[in-house]
Amino acid sequence: MPDHELSMLCSAAISETAGQLVRRLTGDDPQTEQLARLRVLAHLQFAVAQQSDQAAVDAVRSGAGYPQLGQAVGLTRQGARRRWPGLVTVRVDHAARAVQPFSPPTDRSR
Repeated sequence: MPDHELSMLCSAAISETAGQLVRRLTGDDPQTEQLARLRVLAHLQFAVAQQSDQAAVDAVRSGAGYPQLGQAVGLTRQGARRRWPGLVTVRVDHAARAVQPFSPPTDRSR
């Protein structure tokens, strides 16, 4: 699916979700409704940022590096590195003399 179509679908989904939440918070006062919509959108923005960060961590754990992270969000490799500094680290495998992406360890104690 092209990015512009995905963008339109996401916009429509956010608008619908925000509208549903606003209807739960307000009555018929237009000013209250618009301020509630702004409040809801701010909370949605924060929630999306948190989920984006977790998705980046999960992608790195499955082998992605900064080039792939950047491509997924429309940034360069350097832009992704600035957005998620230290998320992808590099380790040197001396036996193979190769540089390989390092994934953060997973907590297996649960």
